[in-house]
Amino acid sequence: MEVILIIAGVLLFLTGKGIYDNYNNAKKLRARIIREYGAKADKKLDEGRAQSIAYYCREKARSRCPIDDITWNDLDLDSIYYLLNSCKSAIGDEYLYYLLRNPSDSIEELKERNRVINALAEKPQLRTELGFFLGSVGKIKNISVYEYICRLENVEIDSNLKHYCQALLLLAGVGLIFYNPAVGIVTTVLMFFVNVISYFKRKSQIECYFSIFSYILQMAGSAGKLGKVTAADKDSDLKEYTDKIHSAASKLAKITRGAEVFLNPMGSGDIFQSILDYLRMALHIDLIAFNNMVKKFFDKQEEFDALYENMGFLDSMLAAASYREWTGDTCEPELRTGLDDGGSRIEFEDLSHPLIPDPVVNSISTSRPVLLTGSNASGKSTFLKAVAINAILAQTIYTARAESYKAPCFHVMSSMALQDNLALSESYYIVEIKSLKRIIDAIGEEGAAPVMCFIDEVLRGTNTVERIAASTEILKKLAGNAGMCFVATHDIELTFKLEEYYANYHFEEQVTDDEVTFDYLLHEGRTTTRNAIRLLGMLGFDREIVDAAQKSAESMG
Repeated sequence: MEVILIIAGVLLFLTGKGIYDNYNNAKKLRARIIREYGAKADKKLDEGRAQSIAYYCREKARSRCPIDDITWNDLDLDSIYYLLNSCKSAIGDEYLYYLLRNPSDSIEELKERNRVINALAEKPQLRTELGFFLGSVGKIKNISVYEYICRLENVEIDSNLKHYCQALLLLAGVGLIFYNPAVGIVTTVLMFFVNVISYFKRKSQIECYFSIFSYILQMAGSAGKLGKVTAADKDSDLKEYTDKIHSAASKLAKITRGAEVFLNPMGSGDIFQSILDYLRMALHIDLIAFNNMVKKFFDKQEEFDALYENMGFLDSMLAAASYREWTGDTCEPELRTGLDDGGSRIEFEDLSHPLIPDPVVNSISTSRPVLLTGSNASGKSTFLKAVAINAILAQTIYTARAESYKAPCFHVMSSMALQDNLALSESYYIVEIKSLKRIIDAIGEEGAAPVMCFIDEVLRGTNTVERIAASTEILKKLAGNAGMCFVATHDIELTFKLEEYYANYHFEEQVTDDEVTFDYLLHEGRTTTRNAIRLLGMLGFDREIVDAAQKSAESMG
């Protein structure tokens, strides 16, 4: 009787502690959700996770305006992704990346995103409950949820028969202890070690899939928390999405029912789970559950896609709302589809680069391609990147860091921060002309979205005479594009040769005897100043070198 009471007391204690831990964890999560909203995100992912988030993007259909690798690297969009990513779930991480790689040219789709973002921004209780729901699903390390789900068909499912036999032999050994203690103990110990060894051998083969199924359990189980989201959604702002999540999660729950007892949900470390861990090793109950779940899951891919897409969408929109709140100086863009209404005209006021704190802002209104000149370090490249990044943000989260932004929906492409490709034995010039060729090819694609391209220093990898000649013809071709082009150059000759094709703008500086200062403001017209030689002197080059270089430059005009 005393033993029974002790066991009952231990179970009661464990149950109580589990309830308390769950309550305490939920309280901490809710506080974190509230604290993080409107705070700077900028959370870096570890290397393994950073590589895995791209899988969903690669597998899903691309938009008409995909961001290719060159443009992504030119604009340092990894940093923009980290700046935006306050997502609460691993699904949100992957879906937000997908959105940034695939800007939309559908005004209807973009306005729907904006509607959801505004609803979350205006309703604290709704966004807190949504954040709690998504945070309950949580993150996952180093692997892509979507990738491993898609790879499930490659998993070799072993027979449950051997697991049942091993479990029964162990239980038989335990039973024998009451009749023949010596034989029972030997049998129990022997079978325990056999089962543990075979358990870890099999577990090592499917460890990643175990993590994924644990995550699916979290996803399916989180549907129970949707009630609070629905209750807070008094105006049904999210009903379309929460209904789809609930429906998909309910169908997935049918194949995972009871499995939460066997599969440790996301590595939970409480005492009850620790006890279950030993039962899993001894009786293989999680291996049996895994085999059963895999067999059933193949028929539920559609439900998983629906769950993934809708949860990822809501998580991404919550992150976008938080970004708007944090930066405080954004606007909702005015976008149009095609070039019939207003042509390729782009207008913005007080636009700035999202990664620069306390930035200098610039404005422009032009329907002509733009040719930028200016001295070194005057702000040309930063301006190009600022315009390109804001165009992408406008077509993903319906947000621009500007007072106003008006433009068509563009396919953004760039050729800026290029390097030699040593792996392919390609010089800088070869890499550069290939980069430019891909932009020209994109312009010529039938049915493609209009291209807005950004080029920093055209053909810098070759000699001056051929660079000017080739650049002139390439830029004429790009100017004939129905889209828009922004080009930065040090070649003043191009501003004269292309005057009828491009609008000239420049950045300038103030020069004193020992200092060059920049205002980083955009001015109309071509530049009339140079500072490259002066910078040599300011950085400590011998005066003899500087003076000789200056005389040589003056003699060349």
